[in-house]
Order: sequence, then structure tokens, then C-alpha cells
Amino acid sequence: MNHSKNYDKGKENERDSFSVLRKKGYVRPTSKQRKNILNAFKVIGKTIKSRGYDLIRADISDRLESANGAIEAVHDIILYELKTAGASRKTPLKENFRGLGFTLSGSEKQNAEELGEQYKFVFLDLATEDFKISKLEDWFTPEISRIYPTYSVFIK
Repeated sequence: MNHSKNYDKGKENERDSFSVLRKKGYVRPTSKQRKNILNAFKVIGKTIKSRGYDLIRADISDRLESANGAIEAVHDIILYELKTAGASRKTPLKENFRGLGFTLSGSEKQNAEELGEQYKFVFLDLATEDFKISKLEDWFTPEISRIYPTYSVFIK
């Protein structure tokens, strides 16, 4: 599979993932909501990366439409980073998402460390539509996962 096909497949999986998770109560924040979330956390002394998460709970979405609403809701906000296993994987995932491989960006890791309980990961298996919510410390240890440094480069 060439780079273009990989990219296209990734985008297709992303669209499918958001559709599945919308039915389960998670939505992508709008750019206005992202700005309000960033500001709300800043007000309480927490610095987050706006590109280091994908989802919020749908039930809090309306409260994030205004800057003041987000500030009032800041302790109820949980940010979610989505990690997806595509529906056409050659090898199905094992129980408890064993076998899932993904990239953890510096922004995602920073947000998880900065926000603690207010930052979670959503593991989604598109083949079964099963999903699991976890925290960084649930799997970011050498006893549970193979972890190695990598760099992501995007030429401007």
C-alpha cells in the first residue's frame, strides 16, 4: 500500500470512528469550543495543547459554547484522545485491546500529565465497535506495553 492509500485509509477510519463514537456520546469539539476549553484550563493554571485531544462528552458540549460557560464547567471537562484499530485489520485485537499499536504524541502525553483524571484515552475497535476508556498510567509502563521513542515530522 502506498503512502496515499495509507493516508486515505486513515482518514476513512477517522471518519468512521467519529461516527461510531457520536452514537456512544462523544463529539469532536468545534474550534470555538477548543478555544474556550484552552482558556478555561488556563484560568485554573493548567496549560494544555489544543491539538492534543480529539473528543469531549456530548453532554457537556453546550456548556463550552461560551468562554464563561467553559470556565464554569472546567472541573467537569474531560478531554479524550482517540486511538483506533481499523475495521480491516489483518489481525483482530485480543481481549482488552491487546495488540493495539499507535503513536502517542508529545501534546497528548503533556495533556495527560497536566490534566490527570481530566484526560483519558478512547481505544476503539472499528471491526466490533467495542471501546475502552483508559488513563495514560493504565498502559504507559514497560510492564504492559512496548514503548520506544519516535519523531513525527511534518515539513511545512
